[in-house]
Amino acid sequence: MPSKKIIICCFLLFLMLAGCRQAPAEEVAVQELLLETDFIEPGAWPEEINVELGTAVQFTNSGYELSSASATYVWSFGVESYENAVLETTAQQLSREPNNAYGLVCRASSQDSPNGYYFLISGDGLVSIRRVERDLSSPIVDWQPHGAVRQGRRTNRLEALCIGEYLALYVNGQLVAEGTDGRFSQGFVGFAASGSEDGSVQVTFNNLTVHAAEIDSQ
Repeated sequence: MPSKKIIICCFLLFLMLAGCRQAPAEEVAVQELLLETDFIEPGAWPEEINVELGTAVQFTNSGYELSSASATYVWSFGVESYENAVLETTAQQLSREPNNAYGLVCRASSQDSPNGYYFLISGDGLVSIRRVERDLSSPIVDWQPHGAVRQGRRTNRLEALCIGEYLALYVNGQLVAEGTDGRFSQGFVGFAASGSEDGSVQVTFNNLTVHAAEIDSQ
């Protein structure tokens, strides 16, 4: 029978591990609000249905919906360009297939090009930060599982940080991925989604806020 001292030490270690969360590499100072929308009324955000590619971007009663019938990315960006920003949205997956990708995009080079930084989660609980350029997707943080992601057809709160070369993704308040890259310094913000060889993706983004931000040097 283990001693009382061993039991107490094991219990304390369990509490420490349970409460341990990844500390960010950079402290960020969030500044003024630059954009806020709940997508109740169509405005500056585009709508497009591409039958040939099997993709759609449209307003619904629930919010701003992106769908793709294959592993082709569908994306949509706003009309304002930002340099250093913190993006936040609430997303709900509507499709059943968990093998997919969806999330936020910052520093997109144009509204007609997929280039930019992608902050993604999947319906089966994976997270990734990627640089998309010339139709190639390169990992800044490759796909990895994280318990912060609510899997399947559930709602997740996503937050993406694009400040200088520092990039970070938060899911439901937890830091799940961070890295650095200097390829893109400013650009448009928005959303992206992709299905897979296993099936399609359909996801609704209920809102979007964009705040100015900087690295806190203090």
